[in-house]
Amino acid sequence: MFTLLAGRDRGTARDACSPRLMTAVPDTVQDHRGIQLTVRRAWPANNGRLTIEALEEATGHLRAGHLEADGTVALTPFGEDSALPGLPTAVDAGELLVHRFTKRAVVKTDGAYLKLLPPRKVARVIAAHAMASELTAAAGITTPRVTDVDEGTLTLSTVPGVSLHDLGRSGGGDPGDDLVTLERAWSLWAEHWSAFAAAPPGEGRLPFYRPEDEAETLTTWMTHCLDFGTLPVPAPALRSAVDDAANHLLDTSLQAPVLSHRDLHDKQVLLSTGSTGEGGLGLIDCDTLALAEPALDLANLLVHLAFREAQGLLSAEGRAVGETAIRGVAEELSVPEDRLDAYSGSTKLRLACVYAFRPRWRMLTRDWFHDALL
Repeated sequence: MFTLLAGRDRGTARDACSPRLMTAVPDTVQDHRGIQLTVRRAWPANNGRLTIEALEEATGHLRAGHLEADGTVALTPFGEDSALPGLPTAVDAGELLVHRFTKRAVVKTDGAYLKLLPPRKVARVIAAHAMASELTAAAGITTPRVTDVDEGTLTLSTVPGVSLHDLGRSGGGDPGDDLVTLERAWSLWAEHWSAFAAAPPGEGRLPFYRPEDEAETLTTWMTHCLDFGTLPVPAPALRSAVDDAANHLLDTSLQAPVLSHRDLHDKQVLLSTGSTGEGGLGLIDCDTLALAEPALDLANLLVHLAFREAQGLLSAEGRAVGETAIRGVAEELSVPEDRLDAYSGSTKLRLACVYAFRPRWRMLTRDWFHDALL
């Protein structure tokens, strides 16, 4: 049986020797000059602190920094990060989209994206992009290419198309036409994804992401929520649900692994239509490619659609279109229903824990958690 004692022990040890954040992630913070910012996302860090990403309400500038355990806010100036030396130059050239303090940043420019990383991580990411391009090409999938490198700044080619997420959002057009477009997009995804997953690379080229790894990832996020008090549900209920989900992952036979994205959701998949009507599929954020059971990616995508509906970002009809395509691919890849259920259960709880660190969605995660138990 998979137990959570290790996770509880780690949490108890941290509580005994380090401070705990006084409250859950706040909706807004102020910097030392009194500038008001809306907290967009947060991640657990060490010593009871959070790494935060926040928007200046007056300028829309994205800034990053830490929220200390005592509630003190420490934010860097816009476009600055000592661990990302190329960031000031990059923000002068485009729009800052992502800034996870000391970890990474993404800037959109005309015709390219700039990914800013600590210099020590550059070689690994370049290798990951090269392998992704090679492995996905056989399935007719386009991924970003590294076109230039300058210390910790990688220039990435754009991937044409519109994401499944954006296609699924209501755009004010005719609902019938929107659904037809969405059905075509999901059909194209299904056609390519079966080819992608059915031809895994040779052993030794990619890590094997096992059910034990997924259970450990879920347990880690549960521990974060317990340590920071972010998920508004009783701690015993969270521990019990995670324990059940982890055991479900481990109590049935594994399906043979296939090539997997490992973080597949509707924002990662882009669809485009050529001048002659043919369609193309693009895939981004491929740094985590691995071998895994096909249920891992399919469940992650399936559950994200349900969460988008709960967020009010996708209609029930749009969700149904995507689910039909995903389940069709699951059938084509002979995914057992119990494996899809196991990974879906884990993904539901993991999303609740991750989004509990995003103030806009924190209260939604309470209802989502209880729905996950049904």
